[in-house]
Amino acid sequence: MAEERIDPYTKVHRALAEIIAELAGVDVQEVSWLITVPSRREYGDLSVPLMRYARRAGSSLEELYARVAESLETKHLPVSKTSLDGGYMNIVLDVPRMVKELASLLKTGWTVRLPSAEHPRRIVVEHTSANPIHPLHMGHARNTSIGDTLARLLRARGHMVNTRFYIDDVGKQVAIAAYGFRILGVDPLEESRRLGLKPDHFVGWVYATTHSSMEAVALRRKLDEAGEEEKPRIREELDDLMATLANLKERDPASYFDKIFNHIASAGDSEEELRAIMIRYERGEEPEKSLIRRVTSTVLEGFRESLSRIGVSFDAWDWESDLVWSGRVARIIEEARSSKYYIRYKDADAIDIPRIIREVLMRDEEARRKIRLPKGWEIPPLILVRSDGTTLYTTRDMAYTLYKYEVFNADSVVNVIGADQRLAQLQLRIALLGLGYRREALNLIHYDYEMVRLPGVRMSGRRGRFVDMDSMLDSLKFRAEEEVRKRNPDAPSEWVERVAEQIAVGALRFTLVRTNAPRPVVFDPVKVLDLEQNTGPYLQYTHARACGIMMKHGRVNYEAIDYDACREEKRRSLLLMTMRYPLVAAKAADDMAPEDLAVYLLRLADVFNSWYQSDPVLREPDEGARECKALIVEYFRQTMRHGLSLLGVPAPERM
Repeated sequence: MAEERIDPYTKVHRALAEIIAELAGVDVQEVSWLITVPSRREYGDLSVPLMRYARRAGSSLEELYARVAESLETKHLPVSKTSLDGGYMNIVLDVPRMVKELASLLKTGWTVRLPSAEHPRRIVVEHTSANPIHPLHMGHARNTSIGDTLARLLRARGHMVNTRFYIDDVGKQVAIAAYGFRILGVDPLEESRRLGLKPDHFVGWVYATTHSSMEAVALRRKLDEAGEEEKPRIREELDDLMATLANLKERDPASYFDKIFNHIASAGDSEEELRAIMIRYERGEEPEKSLIRRVTSTVLEGFRESLSRIGVSFDAWDWESDLVWSGRVARIIEEARSSKYYIRYKDADAIDIPRIIREVLMRDEEARRKIRLPKGWEIPPLILVRSDGTTLYTTRDMAYTLYKYEVFNADSVVNVIGADQRLAQLQLRIALLGLGYRREALNLIHYDYEMVRLPGVRMSGRRGRFVDMDSMLDSLKFRAEEEVRKRNPDAPSEWVERVAEQIAVGALRFTLVRTNAPRPVVFDPVKVLDLEQNTGPYLQYTHARACGIMMKHGRVNYEAIDYDACREEKRRSLLLMTMRYPLVAAKAADDMAPEDLAVYLLRLADVFNSWYQSDPVLREPDEGARECKALIVEYFRQTMRHGLSLLGVPAPERM
């Protein structure tokens, strides 16, 4: 197997970690992530807490330092000086030599890359998995941006990644949309095309109208039966709902509102009709099977169009109903019924989660560490089947989890699912542990995230009140077009539109991953387009600036570089910060923390912009220094482009 070609900074970092790990008998990765950049420049360029490894190495701190320093020297690495200070080994790098090594790589066509993981794994990343009943909204956009970025990071690290979308077509919400189309008597896809509407938007309107009409009829009946004390509260709720219905009627694409509302208002029991649709579909009976599949497929066509716009695709689309019809869900239910943890709870079949916690989880140290129980949480039993015989979402998800492991021969599974599903995901893992699926339970990761808030917007998917991703992208694109035209008044319209779309996608995706996932995102459409600081477009603009410099300069003349010119402090700082990129991105992948990469790229862009304004490339009279600076710009350009690609942010060369 050919030796991995890595940049000189990563080479020094890796060698240092390997030397210490071998001397102390510890894991290389543990040491690697403890090597940091000192807080003060005078301490050096790299620092590692050597004190913590002296005892493990069976020597004094001074002896261990001497052995590490000697090993570094024998490897002929670009290191100028080492020192020991307060238990830390500090290293000063030989930057001219590092740049010379970097130049020799670049001129052979080598490009920026992440070091490969020592132990590549097979990883399933399930993300987005939006209910197929209306367009993707901004909450889904965050899920998609996070999930796709995680997949990109893990792939860049050398893992084999399989991305999957779970089509949740078994349940009440999809049945409501199907009920609406049964009332209308039209084919969802054909009718959306006839009306010139994006298919998921059309289905979303039918779903919201059907659901809100059912709620309004139920509230009116409740009002008639309520006592005088309850009536004011019910009237207030009904008034709000009637306002929603009025808005939906205004958006009626083809005089369909009255047909849906009047049918539901005159129906004896819409809920009973809805339950019948759910039960018959779960059994795979016609005509419900064809109706729901057609409605769902129509929405998925719209999803694919929206997702392709932001550069997202999936390796597999898994139908929840297929799991039911294949018998996988029935088998997991039978396993649960045969288990000693089976109980009856609230007159339903259930798994005794509290007992599994006591008898299995609390007696397994590794399981306790990986399946952490939140303090103060009381985790109830997991109900498997409703009284009407239909299964619950979490029951079906147990079967799906095992399927994901099986179909990809996965080492681990990552579920990108909202924070509101923490309890269900915890019950899922504990139930699998109790049923004997220890490996699967311990390697199942719930990557939870908080929702997206838009200033002044109150959202409700079931009532059709949300900001969909398509509309947000269109709005961002419109604003971006104005700015691009202002800066490029003579540019062709096609180019302006293409760049504006790239800026819109960059603004959306970067903003949704930049904030730590467990924290909510406040999405301000004006602020996310700021070209001056802390946004995706700011990084895109900085990348385009570097491209512009290189376009005017031309290719780097590697033979003319004066490597000593790289000693100048600002150049040196920018070079070293840029060289840290592969390790920063690798750690972001290992920690599954895309926000760390986003923050690093913002800081790197700040340093680059500060440097290039004070130390311009094109006006440099000395050829050797000019080529040195051109090399810095070229390496920065490649690095920024690579980092943006991992975040799913387009990198235009001109803005």
